[in-house]
Amino acid sequence: MTKVTPNGPDARPLAQLKRFRALEDILISFSDGIDGDRLQAGLTWAKTGRADWQRQDLISLFAAPWVAAQEEAGWEGNPTLQGEMELDEITAAALQSDPVEDFLDQVRAELARARSKFPGDRIMTLAMAEEFGELVKAVLDEPSSDVRKEAVQTAAMAARVVLDGDASVNDWRAAKGLDPLTGSAAAALTPGTTLRHRDGRTGTFVSVEEDGRYCVRSLKGPGFWVFHPADCSPGRWEPAPPKGSEAANG
Repeated sequence: MTKVTPNGPDARPLAQLKRFRALEDILISFSDGIDGDRLQAGLTWAKTGRADWQRQDLISLFAAPWVAAQEEAGWEGNPTLQGEMELDEITAAALQSDPVEDFLDQVRAELARARSKFPGDRIMTLAMAEEFGELVKAVLDEPSSDVRKEAVQTAAMAARVVLDGDASVNDWRAAKGLDPLTGSAAAALTPGTTLRHRDGRTGTFVSVEEDGRYCVRSLKGPGFWVFHPADCSPGRWEPAPPKGSEAANG
């Protein structure tokens, strides 16, 4: 039986994209719609890579274009066998290793870890320079596994400069007439920063989740929320005033 882990190769974005594209090609052929069982099986397969779950429905789904070819064009093959073969081929092909994606997955994980452990936007440029020096040293004197590790950390630091900015160089850049590295909405957050969601919820920033979303402590009671960065910002959205208040009445 296929075993799928939440962060395993089955769930990588590139593998999912390949399966969803294959599913899209099949669904386009259903001019009269598709039954719920096959649709559910197809979506679960595209998301998780599991070809053993509701397998008969999956095979039937993949066989559908061949059934149509048999009915409309007189194709003489076996739709079920052809569908099963294509299902297994695409499932296997989606899991083929991609060196670029493997490296970027490591960079994403390191970026999320670094932002959570060391929030803020200070001395990013200096830290990036230090990481680059360690990478060069590893290239000259250390095993390839250490080179890769340093390359991942250097790439993550470069991403932080672009995404979080560097407050230590703001005045320098301003004196030269240069624009900020990031806008205020994209600046890195420090724990305790008040965040307002566009729906009015308010809380204090705690940390960055592995997927890049913000863990936020509620200001109105015990508990936490998870905000997407695009939906919240310090002072970007103000809660709507209570009905009947002077502010609400203009």
